[in-house]
This record gives sequence, C-alpha cells and structure tokens, in this order.
Amino acid sequence: MKIIADENMPNAEALFSHLGTVELVNGRALKHDQVKNADVLLVRSVTKVTRDLLEGSSVCFVGSATIGVDHIDLKYLAEANVAFSSAPGCNAEAVADYVFSGLSYLYLTKGLHWLSKKIGVIGYGNVGKSVYERFARMGCQVCVYDPLKVDSGSPVNFVSLTDVLACDVISLHAPLTYSGSYPTKGMLGAEALSQLSAGAAIISAGRGGVIDEQALIERHAQLNGDLHLVLDVWDDEPNINQALVSIVDIATPHIAGYSKQGREKGTWMVYKALCQYLKLNTLGISSKDAMSDGWLSAIRVRAGGSQEEMLARSIHAIYDVARDDARLRFKYRENKENNVFDWLRKHYIERDELNTCLMSADISIAHNLLGAAGFSVNNK
Repeated sequence: MKIIADENMPNAEALFSHLGTVELVNGRALKHDQVKNADVLLVRSVTKVTRDLLEGSSVCFVGSATIGVDHIDLKYLAEANVAFSSAPGCNAEAVADYVFSGLSYLYLTKGLHWLSKKIGVIGYGNVGKSVYERFARMGCQVCVYDPLKVDSGSPVNFVSLTDVLACDVISLHAPLTYSGSYPTKGMLGAEALSQLSAGAAIISAGRGGVIDEQALIERHAQLNGDLHLVLDVWDDEPNINQALVSIVDIATPHIAGYSKQGREKGTWMVYKALCQYLKLNTLGISSKDAMSDGWLSAIRVRAGGSQEEMLARSIHAIYDVARDDARLRFKYRENKENNVFDWLRKHYIERDELNTCLMSADISIAHNLLGAAGFSVNNK
C-alpha cells in the first residue's frame, strides 16, 4: 500500500509505516502526478482535495488531520466512492489555549481586565465549545452566536450576532462556508463591524475570510485604533494582508491549533480511522502512546496579585503567543524565505498544551481558575 502524507503531520511515518510505504510531501504544492498511484492520501488544511487532484488516481481513502473540512470536496469523494475521515476536536484544546494566551498578552501589555468583561463566542463547534466552557467555568458572562446550533437542545446561552458584537471580547471560531442559510464568508463585514465599541477585543482563530479584512482596517481607523486584535487566520493565506498585520496586537500564521499534543492527536485519529477502514487493529497503540508529555510537568503558583496576573503568568509559562507574533514579524522583515507563511508553519517551534502541566496553588480561587483555564490541577 502506498501512503502519501503531508510532511507536517507529526508521527506519520511512525504510525502508518506498518500499513504500507509512507512518502512525505509538501502538502500545499501537492499535484495529481504525486497521488495518482497512491492508495491513501493524508493531508492537513493547506491541501485542497478536489476532483482535479484525485480523478484517475488509485486513492481509496483520504484522511485530514484537521478539524475543518472546507479544503475537502466531500461531494466528489462521495461520488468517487473514496472513504474520508478527519479529526474533529483534535486541536480544540490547543486553540482554546491560544485564545487565553492572547487575552493574557492583552492584559499584560494593555491592561485588559477580561475576566470582568462580557464575552461573546462565534461558532459552537468543538473549538467554540471548549472556549465557551472555559469562560463559563471561570464565572465569566459568556454568550454564543451559532444559528445552526440554536435548536440543538444545549443549555448554552445562544444569542444573536448583534448581541455577540456588543460584547467586550469576541472569540471567533466559525468555519468558512459559502452557501446555506448562514454562509460565513465575509460575515463580519462593514455593517457588522460598525457595531463594535471602542476598546473591544477580537480573537480570530477559526478560518480566514469570515472577517472582511478591509472593513476591519477601516473600523480600526474609525475607532482611532482603540480595538484589541489577535488574528491567527487570514483571508488569502498564505498571502497575508500586511496592512492588517501592521495594526493588530498579535499576528500569527494559522497556528492556533499547532500544539504538539493537538497535532499528534490529529494524526492518531486519522490513523485509527484508516485502521478501521482496513479492518485492522491498532497494534495496541493507544492515544496516550501517540502523544507526548509536556516539558514543564508541574508549577506551583504563589498567592498575591490580580487574578488576570496569576493566569497570564501561568499560561505564558507554557505558551506565550507573543513569541509567534514576534517570529512572524521578524521573518517577514528578513524576507529570506520564498513563502514566509508556510515556512513558519513548517518550522514551527513546538508548544505544549496547558493540560500537560499540573498546577498547584494555596488559594482555592486561584486553584479553581487554573483548572478552568485548561491546566491539570489536583482535586481538593
């Protein structure tokens, strides 16, 4: 069996090599000639899996180690009788970590006391749910806009888009869709963004294209720069809007879900799905075996200071989003790579998830907040 795998899928060779010959490739530059004799194709979000890529090939299984599927032509795969599996939820915790690292940065640099603010989440998939639940456990006032989930029977506080845009902090996790009752392409355009108040914060870690970037630049100017902006996704990736980069607080190259454990979990989920498709067992390999421990296994937090201060310093001990922002800006200034955006993703400095670190604190409120933020804590 010939298996073509994106070179940025961690553990791909180690997990899949007992099933066949694994060839690692540049996922964004993948061509039909490379897959025509393959049996299995394993991709990430940078590969557009379309009729043009696969028609006439021997591929019978496509696996995407991602939570989103907007890069996959599902209709064609069904017509061609090609099996498909993705990895929903694999990096939900990593993206939630990104959100809270971004908020911690805004607190430390701009004094944003976000714990007392009204929080709005757009999109209630696996990531949006994880983000919502962390805020809720912290005692924040949080609401959600997702018209496709309103009738799901969930006790979540669903509201209108207008209500979410009135919030102080908006965490954006909607998929990119072009059709249906509620297409998200350009959903946050000039009219929607006009509802943002001065001092509002937007964290965008879903898909580029949901925000009209020119409209966001204009709204930023209208508010005299009084917007807090943390952006991980961009409309025309890998070509990102440098005018927008110049005004945001944090700019990163679509790496919110790039924790070491989240990426490893994505590969594992696709591996397990392929084994099921082939009616094989996983050779006794468990999800725990397929994922790494964190570098910092335990931290003790002392009492004192504000709650945001305690959270910010704890979160940034594991993952400080400012390092990814600084690296992006430096590499674009240096301009030595042919494709800086993809180079940053390929050569990403790996980070651990907050849950890999066991936190302890003497004060119960700090202990509870750390657990709500995503850390492992001892039960008291």
